[in-house]
Amino acid sequence: MDKQYSWKRTQDTEIDLMELLYRLCRQWKQAAVCAVIFALILGGYGWLKHRNAADESDALHKEAELTEEEEQAAADAVSLKSEIRGLEEYLKDSVLMQIEPYHKHKSVMLYCIDGAKRQELPGITESYLSFVLNGGAADVLTDSGSRWKMDRIYLAEVITAYQKTYSLPYQIVADSREDSGQTAESLFYVETVGKNAQEAGRLAADIQDALEKYSARVKKTAGNHRLRLISSQKNVTADSGLQSIQQEKKAQLSASKASLKSMTDAFSRAQMEVYRESAGEENEDASGNDDSGKTDSGGSFRPIIKYALAGMIAGVFLYCCVFSCVYIFRDTVKSAQEMKRLYTFPVYGEIEPEGGKKRRKTADGQAGAYADKELQVLNRIRLACRKQGTESFYAASEFVLSMPEKKCLERMSVQLADWGIDMSVAENVSENPAIWEHLTETGNVLLVCRTGLTTHRMVDDAMEFYQLNGMQVSGALIFEHGCL
Repeated sequence: MDKQYSWKRTQDTEIDLMELLYRLCRQWKQAAVCAVIFALILGGYGWLKHRNAADESDALHKEAELTEEEEQAAADAVSLKSEIRGLEEYLKDSVLMQIEPYHKHKSVMLYCIDGAKRQELPGITESYLSFVLNGGAADVLTDSGSRWKMDRIYLAEVITAYQKTYSLPYQIVADSREDSGQTAESLFYVETVGKNAQEAGRLAADIQDALEKYSARVKKTAGNHRLRLISSQKNVTADSGLQSIQQEKKAQLSASKASLKSMTDAFSRAQMEVYRESAGEENEDASGNDDSGKTDSGGSFRPIIKYALAGMIAGVFLYCCVFSCVYIFRDTVKSAQEMKRLYTFPVYGEIEPEGGKKRRKTADGQAGAYADKELQVLNRIRLACRKQGTESFYAASEFVLSMPEKKCLERMSVQLADWGIDMSVAENVSENPAIWEHLTETGNVLLVCRTGLTTHRMVDDAMEFYQLNGMQVSGALIFEHGCL
């Protein structure tokens, strides 16, 4: 180390992040005030912005006059928007649109109707087919409070029924059998589809129960007969037709969105306002968020709250950034630990001047004892003086002492005097030449520093001055003010 700075351990200043975080946490009141100020500023800005937007919208409604072609274009866009919403809802909620077309799980049930008169058989068969195909079965499942909570239109899509068309020889044989007796029989299929095999099977079981209950009604209205389940088969197939339908719906949605965008991009502001109002978008902001809560001035609560919250976050963040930058780049004494790392002379500790007012009795009950920090520093100074044989010294500062600091040093002087040590106080030494002679005569100096005020430059200048004049610096005392 250069002899000019023999009192320094290092020229590099290290930043103690824990100390920085501690001091930052102590500034929570200032950070809160900054947050409130920014919240008010940005909240007011948000309120003015949305009020002006509402005023402009109202002005457009009052002043704008659309031609017949412009009104028709806006109406077409509203109609297309409605179609897009319906198609999006269908693609989202439809079970059929969510099924994997290459792995379509289905369950097929074969039913037989027998014991019916030949002339009544067509009506009986069509009754069952109509019940399944035209939504009767879906209504029963949705109204019965069963596990199928989807809309009936989506449930009806995954249930179907059909009859096979037989070839001519089979029909001749069947007709001959029917002519030989008074009763006849017919066959029909019921098919259910699900996202997986379990869902398709559960749906088939529920349809079977619904058909059995519906059979009693058909017997009363169409004629006596017997309904029997002949077989039930589960299967996984690849349905290219379903794949085509899904692709067609998605392509239709994409094309409709592109068409709507091209239409609205060509709209004037007046047309856009009419379109947004007619399409139910007047409460949506540019990002598509719905602001339904309105203020009396025509703005909305939600944007104001968002601006206010953003202001609070920005205020706290900005205060923390400014505080951290000032803490890092300001060349002031920050703590006793920092001085111990930088300087070779002893640092006896930190004292909060206001803490000296908080008295309490020690364990032995002696009255007039100092607060813990003050008492610790005082005893360290006493032990150092006894070890060095020092009987008198000056507590010298490079700044004007505050009233609490003066009272603290006076208490320490009185206590040291009881121990046979004379401590005098000198403040603002560099600006007070009258005290220099006394400092030279005493020859011993205790540096008095204040965090956030005393700079490292001030310490170096003071040390240089004391060494050039043959004075010994026995250590340093720091007053803590909780600032930078």
